[in-house]
Amino acid sequence: MRKRLFGRHGAITLFLCLLLSAVILLESIYVAGAYRRKQEVILTEAVSHQVEQILSQFDRNTLNWYGVYGMTQVESGSSVFEKMTEGIADVGYSYELTDELALSDILASVSEYMRLRGIAFEGADLLSRLNASIAQLSGTDKLNGVGVAAWLPTFKAYLENRKKYSPVMSVVEKVCDATGLSEKLSDFFDFADDLSEVWARNSSAALEIGDSSVMVSVFDPSCISSLTKAFDVYMDADLPNMADRLLLNEYAVYSFDSFVKSYETDSGMKEETNILGIPFSDIHGDNRGDLEYLLIGNSRPAVNSHESFGLLLGIRLILNMSAYMLDESKKEMALGIAEVLSILITLLSAGTIIVEPTILQYVVLFVMAYIRAFRDGLRLLSGGSVPVFYNDKVTGTLGDLAETSYRDYYRIFLLFVPEEKLLERMKLIIFKDCGYLFTGVSATGKIRGSDYTVRRRYELYENHE
Repeated sequence: MRKRLFGRHGAITLFLCLLLSAVILLESIYVAGAYRRKQEVILTEAVSHQVEQILSQFDRNTLNWYGVYGMTQVESGSSVFEKMTEGIADVGYSYELTDELALSDILASVSEYMRLRGIAFEGADLLSRLNASIAQLSGTDKLNGVGVAAWLPTFKAYLENRKKYSPVMSVVEKVCDATGLSEKLSDFFDFADDLSEVWARNSSAALEIGDSSVMVSVFDPSCISSLTKAFDVYMDADLPNMADRLLLNEYAVYSFDSFVKSYETDSGMKEETNILGIPFSDIHGDNRGDLEYLLIGNSRPAVNSHESFGLLLGIRLILNMSAYMLDESKKEMALGIAEVLSILITLLSAGTIIVEPTILQYVVLFVMAYIRAFRDGLRLLSGGSVPVFYNDKVTGTLGDLAETSYRDYYRIFLLFVPEEKLLERMKLIIFKDCGYLFTGVSATGKIRGSDYTVRRRYELYENHE
């Protein structure tokens, strides 16, 4: 019997060969797929780590100067990606900085920055509503039938050319001798000298509040009522959440330069610095009046200087007038000066204008307060300090706490600047010093036609939102 050339065992071998080929093919596809998947995972991780590395390149100056995290440009935006994807073919990579620093980002930075430093809010009660009853000084009121505007020009003419009126003053002195007022003449002459000096240096200052503009001048009696009304509107404004706003105000007071270049200290004059002790001259050279810009918001520094000084002058005028109204010695001195002034006005007007000394007393008090306010403003601008309230009992009780510096007043002033406007002005200053800042990044890795994108921002801003 002939044997068969191909038995059933040969068929099994053939079947196994075919099956093994399929298994090898499947394994090859699986391994290749796994390898590709591994490459994709590496690519995704590379993009993610690269994003973290980009975010770590925040601008150090911006953080030191203003406590804000942000990027202007990055030196290395692909080094991590390239290192992690070495040996992988057909890969690509691109990135861009995103999310320009927003007002909410600044607010989040300020809140975090100031809370970490535990700033105490000294001076928060610096300004209380101290309103003296001085309505009788307005130009429309009549004092014993004589309006203030009727006799002020007469006194102004005397101050403009005192030599011309020396004969009249001789008569005034004789009248004072006859009436027992000769000892008051020295106070009157000191009063006239002080007023002439202040008037010669700066007879008026601008005070702008909202949409209104008030000129503060001792020779414009109508400004007195306007000034008090303006402060009423200013202080009656709706205040924001005080806790958050005080943080924002403290940040502004300590982080932006002013027109005051140095301050008096126990060891002498000290250059203006920010909260970390970095001189503003190291940040942007000469002082630019950024603090005044935050308050006024004008693009011209001269306007900001003029109007902020007007506001400072106004608040010192109200504080000083309030203090003098409560000071019996000041009121007595003012009455003596008023008595001499009443005689002078009567003689200069040939008897056509007669004003009672008791009425002039309050005018003299106001002018004294104005002279003191003007000198206070100049001292504050020179880096010195002045008492918040000229009263021996108050200053004696509070000691050094009664002394105020230029920046102390901005703790109050800035409260009445709308928060959004304040943040917008801060942003402009920060961008001026540091350039445009970005708070996020978007990076994309490419492999064989597939894209993997990672977008990320600083956690401080993400959590704030």
